[in-house]
Amino acid sequence: MFSDVSKHFTGSTPYERSVALGIVEREETPEAIQYFVEKQSGLRDYAYWFFLSLCWVSYTGHSDLDTWKRLFSSERSKRKHSLMMPSEAKAYETLPYFVTAYRAHRPGETDWIAYTLNEETVKRFARERGVDQYRVYRVKKRDILAIFLRRGEDEILVLDKDKVTFMEVRDIK
Repeated sequence: MFSDVSKHFTGSTPYERSVALGIVEREETPEAIQYFVEKQSGLRDYAYWFFLSLCWVSYTGHSDLDTWKRLFSSERSKRKHSLMMPSEAKAYETLPYFVTAYRAHRPGETDWIAYTLNEETVKRFARERGVDQYRVYRVKKRDILAIFLRRGEDEILVLDKDKVTFMEVRDIK
């Protein structure tokens, strides 16, 4: 994994190392993103995007979606090459113009930003969420903020669900 580092990484400041340790201490909990929110203003752009992606990949359950949207919408530079690892940026580049994406919605869910590109993964999520259907969407590549491969979910983020076109509902078989 250490070879999969962005060319924009130039080392860390003492403050960034301290924030990284704080995030690691809170890894896999909702406290990590709250800690990031508190500490973000002192981070350089690369560290901001990289740490945000670590927080997302490490834990997204039961956290405030509006906070994620606000953080991912930052105007900071180098987002694409700092948010995604080089292997993920390469995977993003190979996506077709139109992408088929899937989501197993939680009961009562009204807002979301994450989808999977893998139909077997969405079926697993549907079973975990206690639903027997999932939805198929189409999205333009340019509307995809990032692709994350780190959890083995082939996950994409689209911040505005109005940019995603609903295609159909499928039953889990």
